[in-house]
Amino acid sequence: MSNEENKKVKGVADIIFLVDATGSMQPGIDNLKNNIEHFFDLLENPSGPNGQLPVKDWRAAVYAYRDYAADGPKWFEPRPFVRGAAAVKAQLAEIKADGGGDEPEDLIDALLKIADMDQTPKHAQMEDPEKWRYRSEAARVVVVMTDASFHMPPPTQPAATIEDLNNKVCEAGLRLSLFVPSGFSCYDELSQIDKCEDLRYPVAAGENPSKALASFTGDEKNFTKTLELLAKSVSTSSGEIAQLP
Repeated sequence: MSNEENKKVKGVADIIFLVDATGSMQPGIDNLKNNIEHFFDLLENPSGPNGQLPVKDWRAAVYAYRDYAADGPKWFEPRPFVRGAAAVKAQLAEIKADGGGDEPEDLIDALLKIADMDQTPKHAQMEDPEKWRYRSEAARVVVVMTDASFHMPPPTQPAATIEDLNNKVCEAGLRLSLFVPSGFSCYDELSQIDKCEDLRYPVAAGENPSKALASFTGDEKNFTKTLELLAKSVSTSSGEIAQLP
């Protein structure tokens, strides 16, 4: 790849917000919706001396997941990639938190589906809102937000392991950011996936994780700091894609 080509691919990203949409999640989803414009402003117009690369060319989509056994066909709700904070905000507004059944949800199933998503051909002239851009032409970031643990093994692919997920994530060139509750040991292993960003929010002893999420995301200072870390992570990812085949 020439130096000129290398410059062209920096600052480009496809972002999926993978949101737990079970019944307890509505306050957290609403707080994300209310702050999403600030996140994209941080992404496009970074400040401070940290050398963060502006990400001007981005697409984003909001995917919802629930519980396969309890929620049937609506356990997984993908949406097309869109441009502009207002369009992402509108996708978040479409999500109505309900269902879920038991406390673990089907996050791993959803991540496996995302890792298996198709991509557009290299140097494609047209974008496809249902596909990733080619892996060396746009960073791929998946931001998980939940207040629960996950089923393991995953119901839709019961033979799959976390190692299988790790392999798929690496093959697809995904970078995971886990905005998940502290105190769930299942996320210790998941956070070891290559280049995974661990953004666990605090849950006090005896505290309900959904209330902890609502409180954390409702606190402007706390949530803004998390969004800043996430924007920096997306920027870092977009600066690394030139190295991919």
